[in-house]
Amino acid sequence: MIHLFRRSMFWTTLLAAPVLIGASQTPPTPASALPVPAVSNPADPLVVEPGTVSEIVPFIQPFDLDATRRMAVEVMLGSEGPFSFLVDTGAERTVIARELATRLGLVEGAKLRLATIGGSAMVPSFRIAALQMSNLHLTAVEAPAFYGRHIGAAGLIGVDMLEERRVLIDFRKETMQVLETRRRAPSLIKDDDAIVVTARNSAGRLILSDARLNGKRIDVIVDTGAQTSVGNMALQRLVADRRANRFPFAPTELTAVTGEDVPALRTAIKRIVISGLDINDLPVSFADSQAFRALGLHERPALLLGMDSLSLFDRVEIDFPNKRVVFDLPDGAERQTGRRFAANLVMRGS
Repeated sequence: MIHLFRRSMFWTTLLAAPVLIGASQTPPTPASALPVPAVSNPADPLVVEPGTVSEIVPFIQPFDLDATRRMAVEVMLGSEGPFSFLVDTGAERTVIARELATRLGLVEGAKLRLATIGGSAMVPSFRIAALQMSNLHLTAVEAPAFYGRHIGAAGLIGVDMLEERRVLIDFRKETMQVLETRRRAPSLIKDDDAIVVTARNSAGRLILSDARLNGKRIDVIVDTGAQTSVGNMALQRLVADRRANRFPFAPTELTAVTGEDVPALRTAIKRIVISGLDINDLPVSFADSQAFRALGLHERPALLLGMDSLSLFDRVEIDFPNKRVVFDLPDGAERQTGRRFAANLVMRGS
């Protein structure tokens, strides 16, 4: 799920750069590789001469971390491209920017109703005859379309492309592997300090099954398309009741993929425990979002775990068929924090 948030200078200073125990210094890659095709600018720097698509498996591709720490990879649309698409494990459908669809002369399909962080919206769709990211491809996909200025890229890769595969993200090397997998396949991360979290599936998204706040179970969704973590109002009430907020709740706004501004409250949660690890002082925005209702998560406390949290780890493996997420903890328990991290992380004393 794509969202951005706006905040005051006070909160920018207060929440932008907390500390992680055990991380090496690795600044994020600049977002210079993320221009969005626009109808008014026919000279698209993302378009190159089409070439032969590699059939090598597995596919390993460097990714860019944009200004909001979201991942972007190069995608071919038929013989056109490459174009920068965000990888969004919180999005049900693969999405294309309206500007790019218009430029490529794609055939418009049916109107689709989609849930966003701001509500539900009717959006056009466009037929993509072939979409490829090296050996990973979909054919004849009907892609919903949003304006590129709102999604921040030429499109995004949703779980409809990923649900039969697993994704291995290496934040140290800034690479990503999209791999075929099978039922009961072992994890690719073998480190002793890796944390394996089982999950359940809801509309293609993986919901972590062992996450708690002050002993109360909460639902956590891994969302690589989110800049920051977002909680529902049930989680906000739980945080307030348990006095689990590090700072007072402050009003802010989220900007939905439709461009709509959504009122929200923002603070840092003192401590969330996920299967043997603690995430401390996690910045979270809380919103009454249709996206949670669409997943049946509006009554129970729920959290979209965004890139500010995922990039805490050296590696993250998201295995959709096996309903498993593996977090590889950084080595060196007392090393200085790197700027790519956005919350505190410590091991439980168990």
